[in-house]
Amino acid sequence: MARRQNRAGETEEQAMKVADIHAHIFPEKLADKAPASISAFYGGMDVACHPATAENLVKFEHEAGITRFVMSNSATSAHQVRSINDFLPQAVKDVPGAIAFGSIFPGMDGAEEELERAKALGIRGLKVHPDFQKVPIDEPCGVPVYRKAAELGLPVLFHMGDNRYDYSTPERLLNLLRQVPDLQVIAAHFGGWLAWEHSYECPLPSCVLYDTSSTLPMIPCEMVLRMLDRFGPERFLFGTDFPMWSPKEELARFLALGLGDDVNEKILYGNFMKLFDLHDVEETAEGG
Repeated sequence: MARRQNRAGETEEQAMKVADIHAHIFPEKLADKAPASISAFYGGMDVACHPATAENLVKFEHEAGITRFVMSNSATSAHQVRSINDFLPQAVKDVPGAIAFGSIFPGMDGAEEELERAKALGIRGLKVHPDFQKVPIDEPCGVPVYRKAAELGLPVLFHMGDNRYDYSTPERLLNLLRQVPDLQVIAAHFGGWLAWEHSYECPLPSCVLYDTSSTLPMIPCEMVLRMLDRFGPERFLFGTDFPMWSPKEELARFLALGLGDDVNEKILYGNFMKLFDLHDVEETAEGG
């Protein structure tokens, strides 16, 4: 259940379910250090939630009324991949509604075999941050890796955009998809962090979904409406980018857009359920 304020400033219960496609967790020993490194990469961006553990993520998500969420982590080097793909399935094991996204480093030795191993462990998708890795999305060494991900049915959540770099532009993603057209992609940050006009002007094929993470505090409402009108609400997923942003505050920002119940249901929950082919089991009265 989500909550929002009405025009009188009163809190109302909303009969809607909410899922978060984009959240990060780390092992205990890295739960403060890793977000601090991310903050430094982005020029001192505040970290809203401490520490970035699985337990704390669940707490913040549930406080916001978010009942389904992806727990992910991005490898910044090849040697991190295996430990990330070991950690995430264990982290979600006893958490109802949680889905594990592992990671991969294009060009690493044994990348395709690692994807097979990760899926066998319970990884349901991948999070890749080309800017952290300093490897362009369409780097030739990554093509067979993403082809393997497509074969295994693993969607890839790519960080997209940053005017300081050229690793994660829509054009590079288009080039990759020309070579791996059946890859299911989620383009984070409305398809381009702080580069939404560029994302709008460079439409991606229908196999690409967009997420709302790390965007709502900065993007003009008019740009959100333009992108929804051009690409369609069925291609957008709600994401918080925990721990960088508060799930509760991100949900409030989204609801404040006033998109209407039908659009809200798709972006907040329905598209997530469709992506993972999930179905809620309706509760019935005892003996009914």
